[in-house]
Amino acid sequence: MRSSATNSTTDARHDARIIAGILLALFVGGIAGCRGPREAARHYTLRGEVAAVDPSHGSLIVKGEAIPGFMDAMTMPYDVPDSTALASLDAGDAITADLVVTGNAEHLENIAVTKKGAGNASAFPKMPHEPQPGEKVPDFTLINQDGKRIRFSSFRGNALLVTFIYTRCPFPDFCPLVSKNFAEIYAATRGPSPLGPKIRLLSLSFDPEHDTPEALRRYGASFSQITGGDPFDRWEFDAVPPKELAAVARFFGLYYTPDSGLITHSLSTSVISPNGAIFKWHSGNEWTPAQLIAEAGEALEQEGKAARTQNTANNR
Repeated sequence: MRSSATNSTTDARHDARIIAGILLALFVGGIAGCRGPREAARHYTLRGEVAAVDPSHGSLIVKGEAIPGFMDAMTMPYDVPDSTALASLDAGDAITADLVVTGNAEHLENIAVTKKGAGNASAFPKMPHEPQPGEKVPDFTLINQDGKRIRFSSFRGNALLVTFIYTRCPFPDFCPLVSKNFAEIYAATRGPSPLGPKIRLLSLSFDPEHDTPEALRRYGASFSQITGGDPFDRWEFDAVPPKELAAVARFFGLYYTPDSGLITHSLSTSVISPNGAIFKWHSGNEWTPAQLIAEAGEALEQEGKAARTQNTANNR
């Protein structure tokens, strides 16, 4: 009879082959997707007040008014390709601009100042904390799409992928993009493979007032075409309770600030090891489904190696 260490090594090799197959499928799917027709640009008129200017990154935060049929009033960051226009702006300026949305990106053009502000230019806020590999995730309490209270510790033993969203977010390269990517991860890891059940997904809303359990369930169900059916067996959509929100955002390096019902936020996506520690943290949206699957596989493999080493030490 083979030893448990030999069995574990065989399982690890089998999981590695599964990961490679999933990555290949995602790569081929990505090539096919690139061949589709390009989405035509959509143009909207944005009115609002400049909240912060970041010329070094070509970015602007605007407290925008509602755009009927597209988005609620909210505070959001925008790219501004025209550096000359950006340099002439200050916090507090009232502006109008052409909001151009195409594919997975949006930017502002034709910015016009309708009223000068106080000229108190402010910089983009800095994150006070960036999750580090090996850092234990506190056992935060969450409310899921079924109205049940769960804790981070309930995901122990699995590789957990965590991202932040709010369901009203309209911009293609923010919440909709990370949610679509999570749906693709779910689809790629479903089925009879032993790797799939070991990967859990968690989308956390920082808008608990609007993102009730009912709203989160509707939002999750909207991705059923991508996931190939009901996504809720391995993908949770949870709201962070208001009393926990500041602590959760601080730990995960998420910038979130309410402003008269408006929302300014950054992006934050984490891979958490089966032991409940940070394995990898992503501050933007540049990661791909294939990348997160590979990182989840690495986290599982490292945990397996640690367990085998411990078993060997205990059997001596």
